[in-house]
Amino acid sequence: MAMVMEDARVESGPESLEEAMKLIEEFGLPGGLLPLENVVECGYVKETGYVWITQKKAIQHVFKKISKQVSYGEKITAYLEKGRLKKLTGVKAKELLWVSIVDISLENPGAQPSDDAKVYFKSIAGIGKTFPVKAFARGE
Repeated sequence: MAMVMEDARVESGPESLEEAMKLIEEFGLPGGLLPLENVVECGYVKETGYVWITQKKAIQHVFKKISKQVSYGEKITAYLEKGRLKKLTGVKAKELLWVSIVDISLENPGAQPSDDAKVYFKSIAGIGKTFPVKAFARGE
């Protein structure tokens, strides 16, 4: 059920997951970047780029192509720009310890997507890693 509140688009119910995926892809990011489950709400404020996604419970996912385990909290928030999620909350990657990811961006956000395109992840400590975009395609 879609609802519009003062320049905010809010989707709740079963359509929320698809709405979240469409929104991510609309900004040029890979559709499998946030492999969420049981999403109950997705909202987006066009004026500021603020986006939030709420799921019933936190989940963990392994990106098999890059052997990375990622945790997605019950609520994920970020500011969405072309090819970038900044001020991200609710996402952690397993290194030696769990590390909060605060920024995800495409290497060349304005360029046409290519097979060798890269996506850059930055932690709260400012340390970053780069992976191939194809590792985050939908269904991976």
